[in-house]
Amino acid sequence: AGILWRPFMNNMFWNLNSFDNAASFAGETTDVKKTYPRGIFIGLIMTVVFYIVPLMVAVGATDYTQSEWVDGHLGAVAVDIGGSWLGAWTIFAAGISNLALFEAELSADAFQLMGMAERGYLPKVFQKRSRYGTPTTGIIVGTMVIILFGCADFGQLLELLNANYAISLLMEYAAFIKLRLFRKELERPYRIPLPDWAAVLIAVPPCLATIAIILISNWYVYIFTFGAIICGIFFFKVGDIAKRKGWFEYEVKTRGYAMPPMDDSSSRGETFDPSSSDCVNHEGEWEYREDNRIT
Repeated sequence: AGILWRPFMNNMFWNLNSFDNAASFAGETTDVKKTYPRGIFIGLIMTVVFYIVPLMVAVGATDYTQSEWVDGHLGAVAVDIGGSWLGAWTIFAAGISNLALFEAELSADAFQLMGMAERGYLPKVFQKRSRYGTPTTGIIVGTMVIILFGCADFGQLLELLNANYAISLLMEYAAFIKLRLFRKELERPYRIPLPDWAAVLIAVPPCLATIAIILISNWYVYIFTFGAIICGIFFFKVGDIAKRKGWFEYEVKTRGYAMPPMDDSSSRGETFDPSSSDCVNHEGEWEYREDNRIT
């Protein structure tokens, strides 16, 4: 039957994406310089091994055709190989994995919203934490979005999410290159031990692969993506107006290894100075004084 490249590429991309979400939890670690790189490399190895080994066993021990590999088929393969107990265990493990993936994605998105609020891009309400330290408002908003898209067809939803995630990845790669070339003095928790030209070069293959995902998308994906971009610009402008009009309360809170807030001082090339009288150290975190609150 041949390879159906669009669903194949989208499934591969979807199964290997969101690696960058781990950065959302960097502020919750005690030693991000060591913990984050180590976690990324260990996670990469575990992801590759846990994908390849079961699939090699399943494909090598059975003679199912390509058309028979549908949703949930790995459970049937496990029954054929090891009996009903292995099939039940495979389904149970898959269920736990899905719950873990859901929790990880929801938490990462919530921490991203909280981080945007701490940078002054979203209202202060998104900085709110529960008594357990979790970003309450971000979790509520994320849950509402998930419920909204929960009724969509999985195949279509997969392409929609991949296309939008691909755009965000391209922005991340562009930010990586710009910061590497033009913000060398900025303190960062980890620096790739390569010269600048090599650091730029390693970003080229993933950029090309990411662009390929966008190019093979369906027409409705382009419409949705264009609409998402327009909505993003619209809400950014609304946020700007809300700051000026005082509709919501905004407050900038800068932690270690963070770029200076995007205000007039950053446009003049000034950098964040923790020793400045405008900043205080509160419970181990640098934050701006009350008179720097944006209203």
